Order: sequence, then structure tokens, then C-alpha cells
Amino acid sequence: MNNLIPISHELPVAHPGQAFRPIEPERMHLRQLFGILLQRAKLGLGVAGLVFVLVLIAFATKTPVYSAWGSVVIDPKQQNLASVQQPNGAPADTSAVDTQVEILRSRAVAERVVRKLQLWNDPEFNSAMAPGMFGLTPAKPPIANPSKELVERTTEAVLSRMWVRRAGLTYVVQVGFNSTSPEKAALAANTVMDSYLQLQLDEKLNAVTRANSELGQSLERMRRDAEVAEARVQQYKNANGLFSAEGATMAEQEVSTINQQLAIAKAETAEKRARLAAAQQQLRNGNGGADVGAALGSETIMELRKREAELSVRLAQLQTDFTNDYPEVKRTQAQLRDIRGQIQSEINRIMSNLRAEATAAAGREASLLSSRGQAQGGLAANGQAQVGLVALQQRADAAKQIYEAYLNRAKTVAAEGSLQQADGSINSRASVPTSPYSPNMKIAGALAFLAALVAGGLSVLIAEFWDKHLRSRVDVERELGVPFAGVLPDFRSIKPKGLRGPQAEPSEYLVSHPFSGFAEAFRNLRAFLMVSDPTGDSKLLAITSAVPREGKSLTSFCLARTLALSGSRVVLVDCDLRQQGVTKLIGKKEVGLVEVVQDKVPLTEALVHDAKSNCFILPAGNSVPYDLFSNPDTDEVFRELSNQFDYVILDAPPILGVADARILAGKADRVLYLVQWNKTPLRAAQSAVDILQECGANVAGALLTKVNVKGQARYGYGDSSDYYGYFKNYYIAAA
Repeated sequence: MNNLIPISHELPVAHPGQAFRPIEPERMHLRQLFGILLQRAKLGLGVAGLVFVLVLIAFATKTPVYSAWGSVVIDPKQQNLASVQQPNGAPADTSAVDTQVEILRSRAVAERVVRKLQLWNDPEFNSAMAPGMFGLTPAKPPIANPSKELVERTTEAVLSRMWVRRAGLTYVVQVGFNSTSPEKAALAANTVMDSYLQLQLDEKLNAVTRANSELGQSLERMRRDAEVAEARVQQYKNANGLFSAEGATMAEQEVSTINQQLAIAKAETAEKRARLAAAQQQLRNGNGGADVGAALGSETIMELRKREAELSVRLAQLQTDFTNDYPEVKRTQAQLRDIRGQIQSEINRIMSNLRAEATAAAGREASLLSSRGQAQGGLAANGQAQVGLVALQQRADAAKQIYEAYLNRAKTVAAEGSLQQADGSINSRASVPTSPYSPNMKIAGALAFLAALVAGGLSVLIAEFWDKHLRSRVDVERELGVPFAGVLPDFRSIKPKGLRGPQAEPSEYLVSHPFSGFAEAFRNLRAFLMVSDPTGDSKLLAITSAVPREGKSLTSFCLARTLALSGSRVVLVDCDLRQQGVTKLIGKKEVGLVEVVQDKVPLTEALVHDAKSNCFILPAGNSVPYDLFSNPDTDEVFRELSNQFDYVILDAPPILGVADARILAGKADRVLYLVQWNKTPLRAAQSAVDILQECGANVAGALLTKVNVKGQARYGYGDSSDYYGYFKNYYIAAA
């Protein structure tokens, strides 16, 4: 067995039994990342589409939630409608508005909503009230008296659905509620605002009630103090005879009254006497009292004078027509005399009345003079007692003023109780929403799209790095630690359009188009083999791979044809006794390697000549014997072939699954290790290299097969296939 040939110092060299040490990975370029996305676009798009549909389905199947909201205007200026003077129009402090916002969010308001609407009986807020699945168990009856824990749980549910936010720096606060029912959402939002205002009113009324209670107790005490002080004043007055009315004592009032009456009496006496004197003077003038003032004002005298005038006129008429002896004249004269007598009697009576009135007025004046003297004596005694009354009266007045002040305050507080207003008002009530707030399908679409992008990208990256594959020279040399032998393009990625028939087979196309890009890749491989063995002593070349279906047999056949077309004597031995890939390419033969080794069939009878390339193929045979390659006769066959040909290519089985590959790798002068581009798992490829080293194989290099040149170009690794587009026309022209 041959040892490994020396490799460039830039690459790690592995010795038999020594594991390869991979080079530290380099950073990924943006173009490589973009290439990964393009190569795994189907996976990414599939995962993205699935995630997009699932997210949309998740949103679409969600129970719709409706959001209703209204607004409250905060005005915490503490207006007192019972007072004439109101606070000025200065704006409220913003911290006061924020305080009201927090009150709106408080548990107290939420609990009022719960109790007012009895939400503990609503399955949306109390899951225990919901009927069983598929209606197997009926809903529970309404709860009339909930427990404290139930109210607290329901309040927490209400708080989670209630939202309050201030509109910028204004005094408007938006109050909203989310529910599965639009009517319930509007009702709850309005109830929150009503409960907030009612809470404020209740707090103010409670404050007024407490003030009334405290003022009531103080008023009762002050009333008793005022009554006691007033009673002491009255007792002192009674004891000292200081009875008063209208701010003066009885003695003072009595003296004042007598003086007033005395002045009136004196004036009246003077008047009466003057009238009497005037009447007497008129009587002395001889008019018979006809011009007395009192008589002139008497209605009786006026009637009598009227009658007298009538009778005088009648008498004058009668005397004109008749004599004095005429009866009617006499009767009229008698009546006239009688009337005049009555007038005189009435005048006499008036004069007597005037004299009586003057006498009475003089008597009343004398009486009042006597009473005034007595009252002035009592007034002097009251003056001494008045000194002690002043101090008592001051104390009584002070107690009364304090009582009246508290009484007025109590009346004001009582009036405030009925005129209290909340520190805010409802600006707009919540209306029943017509469309659900959630799920918002526009947002759902955006989220689904974003989730699809993330999921698609992650799936591509996870798939890329979960089980890494080899794609470039750098990957091969870094991960496997073996020389890079080149790349073999996937014939399907470079096959000309319209190519049909036998020419569409890669091995036939290689011969019919010797200057194509596909044929050029094998000539590069031939050049690598020649450079790696400048002496030409390494004739026995084993071609193997880690796992099946990596293009090993087709590569062996095309390489054999390429070497033969260049003038070398080449024989290709199908050593994959189970799959017999090369044998299938040339057709089933009756004699092969098995018959040459076991039945001693001459090589000349078993070798198949390929007329198109002038190479020879030794088929596998018609049976699969046990441990054929450990037979010394097999080594003799290989030696004989090496003597006759320049290159003996052994199409070996995959190294990981078949023991024959390990034996052949150890017998061969060189081993060409094949790795399928972007397909063979990295760990499998590394394990195969480790096995080759354990077998003491001389690994000439690793070859990337089935390379999609377009896909490789997207990654931008800089390998020869990356520039295939530059030489595409060159290959066509050359062909």
C-alpha cells in the first residue's frame, strides 16, 4: 500500500490513523447568504406560505372583540353652587387631570361597574357561568349575592378589558371598553363614565355629611351656651327690674313716653283753650254764635241752616202773595222760628263742649306732670343696676354671634349637599360599534406577512446550517482537509436545449462534443491527476464516495473516456459488484471481474472495448462472491492490468456502507473521493474521509459532482463553475 503523497503546506496534512482538523470557518458573504436563499427558495416559500396561512387562520378564527369608547371632560375647579363667588377661570393643573385619569383606571370604578351590571353572571367575565362544551351541561343560574373573591376576579377581568387614556395635554379623557358583544362594550363604557362621576359625587356628599355631623354637634353645644348666657342676662334684669323694650329699660321708656304724652297734652290744652277763647269772643261780637268755627263745621247746624234758608225763601214767596194773617204764612213763620231756636241750642251745646274739653286737657296735663316725677325717681335706681348688666349682655351677645355664625355655615353646607357636582362631565357617550376592533385583518395580514418572512428566512437558515453541505473549494479544503480536485457540472444544468436521443446521455455527449463545458470539466480532472502524479507511477486509481447516487459510476466512465481520448491506455474496472453502475452503462456482459478472478477466465475474453474512446471496461460479473477483493488473485489481476494500461480506474462502492470500498482504497495507488455538490451531508463526507485515512488510502483529492452551475454561481464562491457563464459562448464556439 502506498502512503499519502505530500500536499501543499497551506492545507492540513493527515497521516494514517490521524484525524483531520478542519480549518476555522470564514465569515459568510452577503452574496453567499443571498445564494442560500435562492437555492432554498422552495423551502422558504413553502414555510412562509404555510405560516402566512396559519397566522391568518389563527386571526380569522379568533372571537371578534368590539371596542366602544366615549370621552369625559375633566374640570377639577371645585365649583360651589351654594356660594355666590365662584372660582376664577384659571386652567386646572395638568397633574390634577392625570389624577382623575388614574381614578378612572382605579379598581373602585371597575368594581362599581361590576356591581351595577352584575357582570359576575356574564360568562365573558366569569367562565364558571358558561355552559359546558357542546351544551352537555346547562349554564348555571344567576348569582344574587356573590362572594368577595368572585367580585374581585370579575373586577380583574373588567380592568383587563377597560382602557383609559388622556387626549394629549387636553382635559378630555377617552374611556373605552373591549367586549365580544358590541352592545355590551358600549354599555360597559358608558357605565364606567357614569360610575366615575357617581363616585366623585358620593365622595363629596360623604364629605358634606361628615361636615354636617360635626357642625351639628358643635351647634348643639353653642346653642346651649348661648341660652345659658341669655338666661343669666334675663335673670339679672328680672332681679334688678331692668325690663326693656326696643333697647331701653322700662323706666327710660316710661319717662320718655310720659314726656311725649306731656308735650302732646300741653299742646292740646293750649289748643282747647284757644278755641274756647275764640268762640267766646265771637259770641261777644253779637252774632249769636253763627260764625263760631266749631259751629260752622257741625253737620247738624249745616242741615238746620239749609232748612232755615228754604223756609225763608218760601216765606218770602208767601208774603208776596198773601198777608201775614194767611195760615200758610203763619205756619211757615212758626217753622222758621223753631229752626232758628234749634240752631241756637246747637251753638250753645258746642260752646259747652269747648269749655269741657279745655278743662279736661288741663287736667290731663297736670296728671302727666305728676307721673313724670315718679318715673324719674325709678330711673335713677335702674342706672346703678345697668352697670352689672353690661358684662352679662356682652357675654350673651358673643355666644349668640358664634352660634349664629356656625348656624349659617351649617345652612351653607346643607345647601351644598344638594348642589354638588362631579369634577367632570361626559363629553360624548359611547355608541355601539359596527365593526370589530379585533381581529384586524389588515394588521393580521401585515403580521402574517412578517411572520412568513421570518419563518421562511429561519427555515432556510436552519436547513442550511442544521446539516451543512459542501459547495466550494473552500468548503472541501476547510471541512475535509483534502486537496480539491475540481468540479463536475450537473449535465442537466448545462445541457443544450433541444438535445434529444443518445446524444442526450452525458457519456455520449462527452464524446460527441469534446470541446463542451462538460468535457472540459473532465479534462480539468485529468490535468489534476497528472499534476498530482508527475512521475506517472500511480496507475491504480480508485473512485469512491461516501454514499450512493453521487455520480460515481458515470464519473468513472467519463473520466476513462477522457483519458483514452487524450491518448492514454485506460481500463475501467467495475468493482461495485452489487450495483454494477458501469456495467449497466455498457450493457450486461456474460464475463467480468468475478469470472476472471474465480474462474480464471482470460482478461482478453472479459475486457470490453469502447470503440468511441478506445478505452477498455472490465464488467463486474454475474455473481457477488464473498470477500472477492481480499483474494490474492484479485491483486494479481490488478497487477496485470497495471502492466498493460497507463490508468486502471476502479469504480469502487460507497465507502460508508460497503467493506469492499475500504479494501480497494487501501490497495489503490490513489483514491479520488467524490462528494455530491450541495447534497452529501458534511458529517457523512467527513466520516468517509476519516475511514479512508484509517485504511491508509492515498486520497488524491475530493471532487464535487453534479454541480448546478447556475446555483453555484449564485453563491459566489469563486470556483471555476462560478464563471461558467463567461465561458459558455467559448465552449459553444469551440464545439
